[in-house]
Amino acid sequence: MANLPSQHPTLSLHLSDVTLTPLITSASSQSHLESLTALTSSALSSQTAAQRLGLGRPQRLMVEYPERGPVVIHSYLDPRDAVDTTTNNAAATASSRPGSAPGSSHGPDSRAPRSEPVTSHDDPRSEDAAPLLVGVVVAGSADEAREARRASTRLERVGREFQREWAAESSQERANDEGPE
Repeated sequence: MANLPSQHPTLSLHLSDVTLTPLITSASSQSHLESLTALTSSALSSQTAAQRLGLGRPQRLMVEYPERGPVVIHSYLDPRDAVDTTTNNAAATASSRPGSAPGSSHGPDSRAPRSEPVTSHDDPRSEDAAPLLVGVVVAGSADEAREARRASTRLERVGREFQREWAAESSQERANDEGPE
């Protein structure tokens, strides 16, 4: 995890939670950290705006500047997406039609009510739910956009692993608190 920034020395990488606490950062100075934190805050504002406009929960946002300028990629790692892909995998498979084009079936509507009760570790409002994470990757020029996308994908993988560990730890703590019956 910690060596991810060293794998992409020409890029700025930052992974934090919604309280803007950095989990991984390539910031080498306080001003660099403040800039990456400001970009994270901007990413959260963009996510909120998209939701208010009824566009749903964005997964990624890419900002390209003119004249082959910098590229900024924001990634939103919502723990509900990880839960949806694991718990609704069977439902998505069952809803696909035979003979349809690959990839044309869609999973259940995330806005639809769930048929099964949500357990506290799956509920994003729960105190022990894995946190929403925001990844930020900044490339100095459009020439580095491909590397920025790769770095963003790796940062997302690390973030998802962090969320899985968080959920597993919370689940273990709950089991320890409940004790044997």
